[in-house]
Amino acid sequence: MSDHPRPSRLARLLARGYPRALRDRYADDIARFIDDSRRDPAQGGRRFRGLRVGIRLLWDALAALVASWRPGAPAPVRRGPQVRSLFAQIRSFRVDALWQDIRFALRGFIRRPLFTAVAVGSLMLGIGANTAIFTLVNSVLLRPLPYPHAEQLVTIWGTAPGQPRSMLSVLDVEDLRQRNHTFSDIGIVRTISVNLTGGDQPDRLVGSFVTASTLDLLGAPTTIGRLLAAGETAIGAGEPVVVMSYPTWQNRYGGDPNVLGRTLILNGRPHVVIGVTSAEYRDPFDAEVWLPVTSAPNRAWFDRANSTVWAVGRLKPGMTPLDGQRDLAAIVAQLEPEHPVGGRATIGVFDLREELVGGSRFTLALLLGAVVAVLLIVCANLANLQLVRASTREREMSVRAAVGASRGRLAQQVIAESLVLSVAGGALGVLLGNAAVKLLVGMIRLPTTNPVQLDGWVLGFTLIVAMVTGVLFGIPAALFGARVNLQDALRARSEPGSSGRFSARNVLVVAELSLCIALLAVAGLFTRSLLALHRVDPGFEGRNVLTAEFRLPSVKYDDSAKVRGFMSAALERLRAVPGVTAAALIDGVPLSGNIGTAGYVAQGQAEPPVGAAPITQIGAASEDYFHTMGIAVMAGRDFELADRSAAEGVAIVNTVLADRAWPGEAAVGKTIRLLGPPDQVVRVVGVVRPVTQFTLSESRAPQLYLNKFQAGGIFTSIALRTVGEPEALGNALRAAIWSVDRDQPVWKVRSMRFLVDRDLSPAMSSVTLVGAFAVLALVLGIIGVYGVMSFTVAQRTREMVIRMALGASGAEVLRLVLWSGLGVVLIATIIGVAGALVAGQFLEAQLYGVSGSDAATMVGVPALLAVVALAACWLPARRAARVDPAVALRNE
Repeated sequence: MSDHPRPSRLARLLARGYPRALRDRYADDIARFIDDSRRDPAQGGRRFRGLRVGIRLLWDALAALVASWRPGAPAPVRRGPQVRSLFAQIRSFRVDALWQDIRFALRGFIRRPLFTAVAVGSLMLGIGANTAIFTLVNSVLLRPLPYPHAEQLVTIWGTAPGQPRSMLSVLDVEDLRQRNHTFSDIGIVRTISVNLTGGDQPDRLVGSFVTASTLDLLGAPTTIGRLLAAGETAIGAGEPVVVMSYPTWQNRYGGDPNVLGRTLILNGRPHVVIGVTSAEYRDPFDAEVWLPVTSAPNRAWFDRANSTVWAVGRLKPGMTPLDGQRDLAAIVAQLEPEHPVGGRATIGVFDLREELVGGSRFTLALLLGAVVAVLLIVCANLANLQLVRASTREREMSVRAAVGASRGRLAQQVIAESLVLSVAGGALGVLLGNAAVKLLVGMIRLPTTNPVQLDGWVLGFTLIVAMVTGVLFGIPAALFGARVNLQDALRARSEPGSSGRFSARNVLVVAELSLCIALLAVAGLFTRSLLALHRVDPGFEGRNVLTAEFRLPSVKYDDSAKVRGFMSAALERLRAVPGVTAAALIDGVPLSGNIGTAGYVAQGQAEPPVGAAPITQIGAASEDYFHTMGIAVMAGRDFELADRSAAEGVAIVNTVLADRAWPGEAAVGKTIRLLGPPDQVVRVVGVVRPVTQFTLSESRAPQLYLNKFQAGGIFTSIALRTVGEPEALGNALRAAIWSVDRDQPVWKVRSMRFLVDRDLSPAMSSVTLVGAFAVLALVLGIIGVYGVMSFTVAQRTREMVIRMALGASGAEVLRLVLWSGLGVVLIATIIGVAGALVAGQFLEAQLYGVSGSDAATMVGVPALLAVVALAACWLPARRAARVDPAVALRNE
């Protein structure tokens, strides 16, 4: 039996990190050495001993691995206690020396508080910005969706010409579920507003009408109760039950566990609460309650010709969305002869992750690119600062080299100092990034299926960024310090990083100014795009307009006469509200997105092939709508009271539809057949200006308005034109509706100004954030120019003094320095503009009213930067021109 104690389990585990060839010979010796190191008092106090030993062992393992790979490396032959000398042989840099460098760096930074504050502050800004943006990227784009096997989840929609997403019928989805070969299951989804009544006042919830398989596919866990059962959502059967989300349970019912079994009146029908989802569950469609699809607000949902839902499905292992789409398309082709409805939509299968987060990809990539550019500028600035410090330490480095320090040892010291700065800046950057994340979440609309917060991946990213940053800005100074010339350095100073007239510092300044120009140009393009959006004529006058929405419960308003009666009474009460000058009803106000589409055949046009009919946006409006919204009537008339009871259907079209249907002809008096089922023929009585229905940047599309009292419909929006601030009439609007039906909730009470600002918000956020990073980059760039020029002037003071002593004027010296700075600025401008043009081509699809190579931006930004940069050059140049040659030479 060996006299040596058996190494601890931890030591044996750590020893496995060494190369196999080394372990085979020295496994026990390495493990005992690790145990001895852990107990060695020389390693410092208990608080730091574990950290020091861990770093040392990691360094040893890496060095041993490198040594084992080196061609011709001699194999160690000795064992036992000599293992310590083996480690000494294979380590090229000792951890003890690294600790010594770190302590030396800390003492030096304490002696230079201004330099330390500038360096750490710059790093805090650069690393903090990267941490904040990467937190968003990680939460939205990198982390998997919080659903079981989320990579297999897809959404299933109909697709039609001009409609990449259209609805499917409930019965068709059930057939797809039963007949497919590529999905393990498919569930129905339709998320709409649900009326909640029976309380102190009516309210609205976001409801999702689903089948039991929907929540099973999404893996929704429950806090109390259970989820929907298959029998409760079966078509033709079903039960009036409801599952509630955790936030709804907490906010509306105070987390009362007795909510189970409680009856809620939803859309006029009693539903029993059977469960509450967990606090961690985030619905991809933002539902607050889940109801069986059999509780649909309209029985027409179960007409095969009525498309009202979409679906979520899980692909079988090995299947792709394209496989699923082909499979379902074949089933749809079979359904058409079995259940002909005419114009049945084709099937589109879309990755759920892309569906939820794809719209955020560009914004996050843009912001990540901006903060990376800022960090690179920070690195260039700090590299210049380190070079300046290195030039003042030539004598110190020479003395170290003279007493035996190798070039590698000198470089290690400089890199260690840079790493200390970067780690300090990274630690503060984490704090700054965490605070910035909360601000960014409020500024940018992002999908929230995952919580947006710092986690281990973000901290790991920040650590890597800090270390890489430290190495990047430390390398130039390390290279300079490692190649110091003993004789020259001990005799006199030379300019660091120089190679001819264009020094390493100038190269770094060119790099950061180029990045500044590219970033400022991107900010300029987005600013001009935003200004162009502000100048868009939306086709309506949105000032002093208040809007709202409501949905009538079909249980209570079960025929068209009751619906028309409510609408008529509501309009009368709304128009009587003090401060209201006009009121109207419309399916969806502009910029709300609430509008349908339909194929049409205009009078005089040939019958189009099936599925090839032109498409128009379609909505229903009451009389006085166009006056209320300030939409100009270009020909014909507005809707009138007499149209409510007219036998013939009437319609108003916009100029886009009129020009396409009857180019060069008068549209008023013509008829249009709207393709159903059932088909509907209406006569055009007016032509109006086109309006932006979805976004301000959209192309003007054909639009057709039916008469609200002829078309019916239980979902309606309100538009009120007011004398004063529209928001002040919110309560009066609700009171007017409640005076007709006390149980009718009203929601989304907001002004048209709010809707316009909401549409501009993404562009505004991009301009604000990219602009802020660009300004930060500009400030850092100008600091870099000023620092380099100041140091250059200081280095050339003797030359300038001699010039002036020989008769040169101060203006000539000033011009000499400015020309030197102008060369740097000119080179940076050429490179920066080239980079900006490349970036502009990638951004062009995201811009409105401006090209990616916009001349005003590409000329104005470099000109602005050149003026500011030359001003930064002028200050040290003026100082040099004022030097008294006699005083300067006397000091020499």
